[in-house]
Amino acid sequence: MKRRDFLINASALGFAAPALFKAAVLPVQAQEPAPAGARIVRAAIFPAIGFSRVGNGDEWFIAPEVPGLMTEPPGGFKQGPSRLKKQVQRFRVYGYDDQGRVVRELGASDGLRWTVHVANSKAAWYGYSNAMDGGDSAPGIPGAPRNAQIEHARREEMLVIDAGPVRIDGASTNADGRDTTYRMAGRFWKNMPVTLGHLRTDDAGRLLVFPADGVSNSALPQNPVRDFTNNDGWHDDWCDGWVKGTVRIGGADVDCEPAWVVCCGPKFAPQIEPIVSLYDAAREAMIASGHMKMPAAPVSFRRDVLPILRRSGMMQWIVQASYLSKAWKDLDDLSDPVVIKTLADPTEKARPAREKVLAAFRKPGGEDRRADALPPMLGDGVNFPASPNSWLTLTSTQYQILSLWAKGAFTNDFNDSAADAVAQLDDMPLSLRPEALTRAALDACSGGAFHPGVEITWPIRHAELYRSTKETPLPFRIAISKRKSLVQDVGLQLNPQNVFSGHPGRSDDGAPVGPQAPGDLTRWMGVPWQGDAFSCQSVLTGEGFPTPVWWPALLPVDVLPEGFYKQMMRADLSAEERLRFYHSRVAWSRGAAGIGLHVEASYTDGLRRMIALWTQMGVVVRRTGPKDLPGIPQDVFVEVQRGTLDLSAIKDPT
Repeated sequence: MKRRDFLINASALGFAAPALFKAAVLPVQAQEPAPAGARIVRAAIFPAIGFSRVGNGDEWFIAPEVPGLMTEPPGGFKQGPSRLKKQVQRFRVYGYDDQGRVVRELGASDGLRWTVHVANSKAAWYGYSNAMDGGDSAPGIPGAPRNAQIEHARREEMLVIDAGPVRIDGASTNADGRDTTYRMAGRFWKNMPVTLGHLRTDDAGRLLVFPADGVSNSALPQNPVRDFTNNDGWHDDWCDGWVKGTVRIGGADVDCEPAWVVCCGPKFAPQIEPIVSLYDAAREAMIASGHMKMPAAPVSFRRDVLPILRRSGMMQWIVQASYLSKAWKDLDDLSDPVVIKTLADPTEKARPAREKVLAAFRKPGGEDRRADALPPMLGDGVNFPASPNSWLTLTSTQYQILSLWAKGAFTNDFNDSAADAVAQLDDMPLSLRPEALTRAALDACSGGAFHPGVEITWPIRHAELYRSTKETPLPFRIAISKRKSLVQDVGLQLNPQNVFSGHPGRSDDGAPVGPQAPGDLTRWMGVPWQGDAFSCQSVLTGEGFPTPVWWPALLPVDVLPEGFYKQMMRADLSAEERLRFYHSRVAWSRGAAGIGLHVEASYTDGLRRMIALWTQMGVVVRRTGPKDLPGIPQDVFVEVQRGTLDLSAIKDPT
C-alpha cells in the first residue's frame, strides 16, 4: 500500500492507501506544537503498546507506524514459500514541555538508554478458554493450573521462560543481531534453553525489538498436543514485558514513561485490519478511565467512520460469507471508492443509504443475535449458544460513531487537496506522531472475539490494567506490577471472581486484571500457539450459511489463491473462464489436517501438523486486478508465497 492522502485540519488527521481506502488518527485532545525553545521536562516511549511478530526468516520489516497502512516489504512478507519474515517493533522517545506539548524526538545524542524485560509464563498460568468478564450472559469457564503436577515452589524455575532485564544504548548497536549481550533468552523445564528474541538500535538510537523464530516444543517425550490452547509440558517462544528508558535532560538522567512490547504470532493478512481492532477494544478502557472521551457530534467521516466501513468491505478477501453477502444484506461493496463517496454525503438525500448500512451491523448490548449481520464473526460467549455474547459486535464507541454518521451528524472530510504529503511517520506534524505510533500498533491487532484471542486477550479492555490519569495523562500505558515472582497464584482455579480480586492470602501479588509483570499479557494465549491458530478458522452451524469465523484479518479463512489469480490475469483466456477463477475461493488452511489419498485426519492431527507447517502458509496481499474484466476491483487481495504442506518434502519440519 502507498502511504498517501495526508489530511490535517483543526480537528482531524487522516491517511490513505491505496486509491480511496483511507484510515485516520484521532488525537486524544487538541494537539498544538510546542513553541520554539520550549524546555523538555519529561519524556515518553511510543508506541505505548507495541507488537513484534515471530518468523523463521532472517529478513525483517518494521511494524506499522502510520495507522491503517502497511507497505509490502521488498520481496514480500516471506522469504520464499517456507520462511516468514519477522515483524520488528520500533520504539521512539518524545520529549514534552510542562504544558504537555511535544517538543522533539529524543535519541542517542540525548543519552538515550533502553532496558527491556520480557518473559513467557504460559506454562505457569491457568487453563483458559473464554473471556471471564461476560457475567451471567457468558460465564467465564474456570480453569485449573497448567502443569498442575509441578508444585508451587518450583513453578517459576521450571515453567517461566524469563529473559530478565536486557540493556542497550547508542546508535546502530548490535546491527547484525549477533551479539549475545542483547539476546533475550531463558530456560524451560529448567534445562531447555529458549530464545525469546533480541534487541538492536537503529542509526538514531531508537529501539528495535526482534521477536523469536516461532518455535514450539515439548519437554516431555511422546507428548503430542491434544488441545487447542492448553497442553502440559509444552512451551513456545512468544513473550511480553515492559520497555523502559532514560534520557539526559538538563544534565540529569530522567526516566521515560515506560511502554510495553508483545511478541506474538504472524499476521497472515498484513494489509487488512480487523473490523474491531485492539485499539477499539482498549479505547473502551481509556474512556472508562477518563484518558479519552466518547466521540461527540459532529464526528469526522474520514477519521472516525471510514475505518469501520472499509474494514468491513475488506473482509470479502478473507471470508467467503463476506464475499457473498450482498444478496442477503443488500449492501454495496463497502471497500468500493465509488460507494464510499456516496456514503460520505451528509445530506438528508443520502440518509436512507447511511441508515441501511447502520442497520446491517449487529447492535451492541446482546439483544441483536442475527446470524447474517455484520461482523460475520463469533463472540466471546460462543460456548453458550443462547448467549447474547455469542456473536461479535462493534464496540459501544464504534456503534456510537456509526449512529451519529447515519443521522448526518458528521463532517464530510473525505477528500482534501492537502492530502498527499506523507511518505513516512516523520513527514507528519510532530505533535501527532506519538498518537499515530500507538494507534498503528493496536489497529493491526484483533479486538475480539476473546476466546481466547489471537495476540492478547480480554483484560486489555479493562481500566484496571492501565495507569490512572493521576499517574499519567498518556493513554494506553500498562501499569507495571511490583510483585516478586513472575508466577501469579490465585488458588486451585482461575475463575470470574479471583481474576479481578486475586488470591485472598497473597494480596501482594495483586489481581490478574491489574498491574502486569513480564509475561502476563501473553500467558492467556494458547500453548503452543500454532494449535489455536489452526483450530480457530470457522464454525459450521446448523443453519449452514453464512459460516461464522474468528479472526480472518490475522488468520484468513477463504482466499483467492495465487494460481487462480494468474489464470484470471491471462489475456488469452475467455472472459468467462477468467471470471470463474476470480469468483472461486479456497480454504486458507487447506491441507493442514492432512494430504494424500484416503485422508482421515482428525482435529488434533491438524493441531499437531500446524506446529511444523505454519511457515508454509500463504499471506494475503494487494495485487493489481485486470483492467479488461468488468466488475473486478482495481486492487485485489491474493494469497501468495504459499509453500508445500507435504511434510516429507520439507527439509527441516521442526
